[in-house]
Amino acid sequence: MDRESETTAAILGLVREVLNKPTLGADQDVFDHGATSLAFVRILALVNERYGVMVPVAELAGSATARALAAHVVTVPTNIGA
Repeated sequence: MDRESETTAAILGLVREVLNKPTLGADQDVFDHGATSLAFVRILALVNERYGVMVPVAELAGSATARALAAHVVTVPTNIGA
């Protein structure tokens, strides 16, 4: 499994847990499946905590999916260990 696939799977797990949606798919928009803005901020905070990457909401450009979050995470330098 490549880094982006591993990251997608891990972030999808976080998203599923926060939203309590165990069957949510990696390409399904979280807002279409019950996420509130507070839940989304929680997801972004968990991503930052785990990967050391701040994901600006604007970067997702209307595609708030686990796969979109993972794509952002793997393309930016992390702050872990900085």
